[in-house]
Amino acid sequence: METILAFGILWVVCAILIVLLNDKWSTLALLALNVLIATFLLTENDLIGALVKAVLGIASPIIILLVIARTKQPRPRFGTVPLISAALLTLALSYLVAFSMQSQFPAGRITESYALVMLFGIAFLILVSQTSILKLLLGILVLENIGTLLIAWGENTALLSVVAEVFVVLITLTIALIALMDFAEYGSIDSSKLTNLRG
Repeated sequence: METILAFGILWVVCAILIVLLNDKWSTLALLALNVLIATFLLTENDLIGALVKAVLGIASPIIILLVIARTKQPRPRFGTVPLISAALLTLALSYLVAFSMQSQFPAGRITESYALVMLFGIAFLILVSQTSILKLLLGILVLENIGTLLIAWGENTALLSVVAEVFVVLITLTIALIALMDFAEYGSIDSSKLTNLRG
């Protein structure tokens, strides 16, 4: 239980770092989150799931880092203090939601379920608080991590895990290409500006 609690806290910390840091450091936080989840799967005796996450989970952050090197990060929508406040509020609300749903959680997965609800809350915060296309992609990838953990709770899920991770890499490639094309055409990857430019 103590190990699972430690993993849950580290997952949430990595997700909050994605909210607060710039695109480059946020991507490294995602990489750390993927490695943590791979390690967790290994401790759960899911060797195939751990290998899939360790190998394919590195691909998306590398793709994003390559795009970051070729683009310019837009100015954040909110300052650091509002983002910290929003993250703390999101964690509090997520905890209350998890507490109210606790009777619905799988037996023996209470701690992990709390962590997943909090990860979902932070992913939602990323999606509503960021303007960088790449930051929005990171929010989607946090949601994917929740799916990875839920898949791992089932049985005979090796093929499903591989398909899910390949799908995520393809999504990352697609959005990365869109970001590169937008930067080449408009000089920005700020989603709010792009919406205005395209009418």
